[in-house]
Amino acid sequence: MFLLAVVLLSGLMLTGDLIQLTAGDGTMFSIGFPGMTDKGGEVIQRLWPMTVILALVPLLALIAIFLYKKRPLQMRVTMLVLLLSLGTLILGAFYVLMLDRKIDVNILWKVKVLFPLISAILAWLAYRGIMKDEVRVRSYDRLR
Repeated sequence: MFLLAVVLLSGLMLTGDLIQLTAGDGTMFSIGFPGMTDKGGEVIQRLWPMTVILALVPLLALIAIFLYKKRPLQMRVTMLVLLLSLGTLILGAFYVLMLDRKIDVNILWKVKVLFPLISAILAWLAYRGIMKDEVRVRSYDRLR
């Protein structure tokens, strides 16, 4: 259930803008899945690490859902989803800080900025649930 919510939230991050930036001269930029775009939607700069991470998180979370018969592997994939979600936050902050150093910008935060944090929390809850299932299955194996 938690992994499905991660898939949905991460999938929503693939659409629209995550952060809008306004320069001092009135120029607007936005950071999203394709990279940094201008007001017209034209890609100014591709942010490949961000694009790859944003695409990997929902894909790996979806894969983890179907690994229910291999719980140790499912736990590893879920932990990777958690780390990549946190990496999205760190990378987004890095891009905003680097752009702020080059140009004085005003930042307009979107709600989607919170999605990686919520996805990381949900992935952690999923990891805990998978671990509890694994402990329960091992305890039943000892009883046999």
